Amino acid sequence: MKETMYDCYLSQFTCMKNLLSNKNEILKDYIDFYCKIKPDRIYLIGSGTSYNSCAVAAPFMEKILGVEVKTVAPSALGNIYGNKPLAIAVSQSGRSTNTIDAINKLKKIGVPVITLTDPKDSPVGHVGDLAVHLAANNELIGPRTRGYTATVLTLYLMALEVGLVCKTIDESVYNEAITAYNSTFNNADMYFKACQDFYDLHYDNLCKIRKYMFAGKDNSAMVAVESALKVIETVIFPAMGFEYDEFLHGPLCCANEDLGVFLFLTHDDDIGRMLKSADLIGKITENCYLISNDPSIKGDKILYLAPENPEYTSVFTNILFPQLISAKLTVDMARVRHPGVKDIFDNMGTKASSGDAKIN
Repeated sequence: MKETMYDCYLSQFTCMKNLLSNKNEILKDYIDFYCKIKPDRIYLIGSGTSYNSCAVAAPFMEKILGVEVKTVAPSALGNIYGNKPLAIAVSQSGRSTNTIDAINKLKKIGVPVITLTDPKDSPVGHVGDLAVHLAANNELIGPRTRGYTATVLTLYLMALEVGLVCKTIDESVYNEAITAYNSTFNNADMYFKACQDFYDLHYDNLCKIRKYMFAGKDNSAMVAVESALKVIETVIFPAMGFEYDEFLHGPLCCANEDLGVFLFLTHDDDIGRMLKSADLIGKITENCYLISNDPSIKGDKILYLAPENPEYTSVFTNILFPQLISAKLTVDMARVRHPGVKDIFDNMGTKASSGDAKIN
């Protein structure tokens, strides 16, 4: 039977556990490659969900490696800085033509490029200097779920493994992260149940949403952007993701009864502001929801998801409910794309065929 998006949603923690178990084999050549270059700047390159995965991972990688890490779209490379820059090009399908073009431009100016694709043997994988397998179990569904979390985890592990070898972190930091990943992945059933129960509880109201906004701080702001992309690809209603302060500066002008708002709660000094804004938005729409890892915050509109260590793992839990909406509400509401959408993708040349690679 053909895999569905819901299947991909349910299988992603198993995928990440397997990735964690096989990290030494997957990343062995990458570690050697990195240590030979010892880059002073890293560029993460990707489009769509690949870009959003890079944007979440970049601050973590920068902190672990002590090297500036910048996320850029393939069509917006701009100037490349640093005496020893390194590019990591991510394409979950391995066929993104704009990523292939960017790699060719980088190679012309002597920038080494690592590719991260699934499968490794792909058009994008063929044009880089080193291909690393993005072990997402060959997800073929267009709106990526397993691919998103597998990419983030792979980039996290790329930083941690090199950080340990290059001594930018000590063993205690490394072990803390690996322990947190294992614990969170082992608790997958608990997270899935919490999300499903919340979905069932609010299903009637969720069906009334005609536009979506997601907002958060720090890496949750990047999760908000990916959440919006998933929803707009599947539920096919307008959706936007924002950093929390930017969310307050303008976007709420469109608030009405049709709006669905999902706030990823911070647990710093801004928590009071976020709760107050949720209260005020809740006077306009029934669909204002909070996602939190703090059990002391109560309410029927609060989805409680408590990862082992939020610093390392909150991205893997925060994304779950938006993914569930995308995988399930789409089917439950029988949402379908306009037939002309397929023509756009078929004729705009955004994907190379599996045997092609544009090598200049």
